[in-house]
Amino acid sequence: MSSSAKSRTVQALRQESKNGIDTHLRPFRRSLPMLLMRAREAVMQRFRPHLRRHDITEQQWRILRVLAEEKRCDMLDLSVRCSIHPPSLSRTIPLLVSRGLVCRTTGASDQRRVVVELSSEGRALFRKMSAESVQIYSQLEAEFGAARLAEVYRVLDEITTIVGFEHEGMNEDE
Repeated sequence: MSSSAKSRTVQALRQESKNGIDTHLRPFRRSLPMLLMRAREAVMQRFRPHLRRHDITEQQWRILRVLAEEKRCDMLDLSVRCSIHPPSLSRTIPLLVSRGLVCRTTGASDQRRVVVELSSEGRALFRKMSAESVQIYSQLEAEFGAARLAEVYRVLDEITTIVGFEHEGMNEDE
């Protein structure tokens, strides 16, 4: 690098420092949170039309999926499992109840504890939607490659373990 080029680089770094810009910060387009958000959006673009056809939001689908696996879940556990803040979950569950997709009861030993489970209509919708989701996953796997997709899952699991995902700091779509 020529001395004039070095001088311009040093001047640019000094100016950035004066402007309060951290010169060691990676470019915004390469920041991990932004890359993860873009990847999520790219994947969700495949699923959103499927969700819209069934008039189900992303949050509602997460709830149906967890309840399909767990059968019954109290609201706090459901909130954690779905990565949905409790106030948001408290607004969403009544919508699913009014559509006849979930049933809500109080706990036998603690009347303050609310337990949620899929109704028969909810199970039927889940079966139908999950069959369609399998097709979307298969298409993603065919385009991306099974080994590469497995590696993505492994790395994402590792990131959440190493970084120490805490449910209280959840970031969700509201």
